[in-house]
Amino acid sequence: MPHTVHISAIIHAPLDKVWPLFRDFDGLAGWHPGVAQSRLEAGGRHDAVGSVRHLTLAPSGFVREQLLMLDDPGTALRYSIIETDLPMRDYVAGVSLRPITESGHTLVEWWADFRVEGAPLADVAKAVGQGVFATGLAALDVKLRAG
Repeated sequence: MPHTVHISAIIHAPLDKVWPLFRDFDGLAGWHPGVAQSRLEAGGRHDAVGSVRHLTLAPSGFVREQLLMLDDPGTALRYSIIETDLPMRDYVAGVSLRPITESGHTLVEWWADFRVEGAPLADVAKAVGQGVFATGLAALDVKLRAG
């Protein structure tokens, strides 16, 4: 049975400043503190569906992720983990951005569906939700506030 983690946050910057940072499939290491290094695998492009990125995680671990969908008009994307040393299987995740018209800020929703093998589900769900999604969104907000 897949488990879903869903995190949402307000980024204090306009959509046109936030979307390019998500849209760049090879750009996560530039703002996410949990990603030590990112590289596109052979033939990959930062904005091409089907491209695979290899993320070296901090303090340890790796994931290979494939871009499944990139929707510029809808400011959304979807990706899957195709290989990892983490205890997650059948992992599909997505990001959706929406402008907050009153303030000029951006609502970001980040979700993932996955199964867990060899570890307590609650621990893995917390690591994904808080350790990856919430931590990343907080770091992104700080980066964009700083200009």
